[in-house]
Amino acid sequence: MAERRMLSKSLLMDNKFLTLSNDSKSLYLYLLMFADDDGIVKRSIMIDSVLNATNKNYTELEEKGLIIAISGNDEIRVITNWNGIETIREKLYSPTIYLNIRSQLYLRTDYSYTLNKNDPSVFSSADSWVTKGRPKNIKDFNPLIQQHLQEVQDKDGTSTVPVQDKDGTCPSPDKNRIDKYSVDKSRTAQANSEQTKKENKFKYINSSSNGGMGEDASLATTTSTSSIENNATTENKGNSGEKGGVDNRVNNQLDTNNNQDTVSSLFNYLNGISTTDIPKDNKRLANVFDMLINNGYEIEDIQLGIDNIMNVANQMPQYQDKQSLAKLLIQHLPEYTKQTLEQSSSND
Repeated sequence: MAERRMLSKSLLMDNKFLTLSNDSKSLYLYLLMFADDDGIVKRSIMIDSVLNATNKNYTELEEKGLIIAISGNDEIRVITNWNGIETIREKLYSPTIYLNIRSQLYLRTDYSYTLNKNDPSVFSSADSWVTKGRPKNIKDFNPLIQQHLQEVQDKDGTSTVPVQDKDGTCPSPDKNRIDKYSVDKSRTAQANSEQTKKENKFKYINSSSNGGMGEDASLATTTSTSSIENNATTENKGNSGEKGGVDNRVNNQLDTNNNQDTVSSLFNYLNGISTTDIPKDNKRLANVFDMLINNGYEIEDIQLGIDNIMNVANQMPQYQDKQSLAKLLIQHLPEYTKQTLEQSSSND
């Protein structure tokens, strides 16, 4: 957690702040100082005793909309306008340890937090916004708002907030409903598109002039693919109609086998440091591992990402079973792996 926080005149001159009691003003400033980089702060006996803060002061801040209370958790508070008050550079940003709290938060177009995912001004979940690098230079929120509303409808089946057309009008109920067939069709098209990109990427690497090594040293394993591809081409020299199909099948099969071995070793590593035993047929987690591998992350980077998440999960009883731990990894492993790589690069 940072040792310094910024305070602006606009905050101190805001009517919500000015109308607070003096005790609640002091409490709010202390909460700002002790909040983590996501604006989440744990209620501290030290703060309460120094300020003689009571539940009444916390309630006053909640009623003014300055902090958010979390249902079922009396210790944690969220600074509502944290992202408007504080600007934290990417290299200095450190994610909250309260990942289960952040997963309940959503971002409005003024970058303030809310627990209401159906708020018409919400454009993203907090987790998704952090994963994308916490951008605060968004020019047009409408496409993001529409995407968020569709995700809510897709997840819940229904939504109390109508999806708007580009002109701001609300369509008919039939148009507002997302048809399951359309969703499945869209997902299939996206999956096919991603598979095509992977195949093209590996074909380019294996046909490069440096013997199949490609431009990325992390994909050096494709050297053997290039050799086998040449052998297959020689054997099918007289049958050009089958050449492309054989090359692609051999190439893709080798890439798939390499990934499967690495994914399997990642499951072994995870279960070796965890008290749970997540089965290797967990397709969603396997897909996350596979995505990270295809994005060029080394197995050591992914393992360090797993280590960082396990350090958080081991402190929280709610992540001690395999279902909740797998969900935590699926949601946050790409983010933590990316941060691990950035930190090691800056140290170099």
